[in-house]
Amino acid sequence: MALIDYSAKPRTSLASLIKATSVIERARRIDEVIATIRSSARSLIGCEGIALIRLEGDLCHYIDEDAIGTLWKGQKFPATACLSGWSMINRQTVVVPDIARDDRIPHELYAGSFVKAVAMAPIRTEDPVGAIGAYWSKPHEPTQWEVETLEALAEAIATAVEKIGFAATNELSEGAASVPGEPASYQSDIDAVAAIAAVPTILDVALRMTGMGFAAIARVTETRWITCSALDHVGFGLRPGDELPIESTLCNEIRDHRQAIVFDDAFADGRYRDHHTPRIYGLRSYISMPIIRADGSFWGTLCAIDPKPAEVDNPKVIGTFKLFAELIAHHLDAGERLRATEVSLQRERELSELREQFIAVLGHDLRNPLAALDAGTKRLLKEGWTARSPLVLNLMKASISRMTGLVDNIMDLARARLGGGISLDVSETDLVEVLQVVVDEIRSAHPNRDIRLNLDLPQQALVDRLRIAQLFSNLVSNAVSHGAEKQPVEINGQQNKQGIEISVRNGGTPIPKDDIQRLFLPFKRGDASRSGQGLGLGLFIALEIAKAHGGTIDVSSDEMATCFSFKVPHKRLTSL
Repeated sequence: MALIDYSAKPRTSLASLIKATSVIERARRIDEVIATIRSSARSLIGCEGIALIRLEGDLCHYIDEDAIGTLWKGQKFPATACLSGWSMINRQTVVVPDIARDDRIPHELYAGSFVKAVAMAPIRTEDPVGAIGAYWSKPHEPTQWEVETLEALAEAIATAVEKIGFAATNELSEGAASVPGEPASYQSDIDAVAAIAAVPTILDVALRMTGMGFAAIARVTETRWITCSALDHVGFGLRPGDELPIESTLCNEIRDHRQAIVFDDAFADGRYRDHHTPRIYGLRSYISMPIIRADGSFWGTLCAIDPKPAEVDNPKVIGTFKLFAELIAHHLDAGERLRATEVSLQRERELSELREQFIAVLGHDLRNPLAALDAGTKRLLKEGWTARSPLVLNLMKASISRMTGLVDNIMDLARARLGGGISLDVSETDLVEVLQVVVDEIRSAHPNRDIRLNLDLPQQALVDRLRIAQLFSNLVSNAVSHGAEKQPVEINGQQNKQGIEISVRNGGTPIPKDDIQRLFLPFKRGDASRSGQGLGLGLFIALEIAKAHGGTIDVSSDEMATCFSFKVPHKRLTSL
């Protein structure tokens, strides 16, 4: 009789639910809870979306989601204006089989989503700290099993929260998912506003003048509304970096027509009495002024709101907000120009330093081969052809080759710095053969050195044969020059799941950590090579060749050995 393996994956929904709730209850960090919800909740309930919401004051923060389409991850809503808030305020599970027929649903926010039905359960019913929601893409009457499973997960999360708290991890605090064509974060804009010393005063004056309770500077794009700075006297809850759904804001309309929107009391204003924004956020008075950059581009808004009516629709308030918006735009433009100037100045400093190093090092390194050529020429002119002439000519030829190598390195530096990187001439190449040729050449120049080759590489790879040879010639020559003479230089190559890795390893004095940071900079030489020949470009050019092939060069150095490793993924070896 065959034995049954009860350690396998749970075969029933009940067993899967018990396992998931057990894992959640034993979690030591909130991100472990999130991971379990993401991996199991949808399959357990049979829904198309799951969202986890944390209550933050009067706001519902959608901290994570797992769904067939984008929901509201990273965004915040007033608890009084969303279904998760209703569930927490009323301390009960709420089921909406068809969102089109339920007045508790903010239909404007659901219009762009896949959601047609929803169930929401509070986390810690007696004193809610959050909620978990399940979403379906079609009108759906959840079964008793589906509702009870959602509630069981909520109870398990409540148990975990009692032990570990409900603070968001860094991963959960990054805000909404990135949109194609837009940066995932607008931290640079937040920083730019924070750098404007007048902003706190602007927001304070705005609230004092209007008697309103919340003012903010917001970055507004076609898909994002991001708080850059805020002054909050009414507990609205938004901090720099927090977002609101762009569709829920009036700033979305301001971005299109670039005109201020102002009203004293939404209830008494025919244009906004039935508008979704005052209804969602529970506001009565509102003013928002567009911030327009010097180039005419729309950047965002300066806005103020309050749950009570306020006298803001008058020339004095509107004129002041317009002046403040222009002042903010001016500072943003000035800050950007300053940053551009600083970047340009830094680049000029780097180029100036590079030119000085280039002239100094080139003059030093060309002097020796030029002196050798001059001495050889004088000897031949003075003595004519003698038995020593072939030796003199060979020495002169070596000097010419040395100068040619220096010029080639200079050209490679120019291509890398000015031409956007080293260009490649790729073809199917036998890497083992290339490395063998490189090692043979170096062995001939250093017959007393022990150079060991151990390769297990694919026969063919799509690379630039000459450049790869140049890369490893630099690495192996570096190992021979600076490694301990009585210890072997080992070259090991293998392929793995990620790609290929070829390392050059030598014994000897370890490279100081400070020097490792400078190894790949042009004209930089380690202490051990200051008396050697060359422009100090070998490792710089090797790294540029590696980058051109989509690879990297890593360095490790300790008392045992120094190792340079060239790594390149499989896909780059077949698609260059």
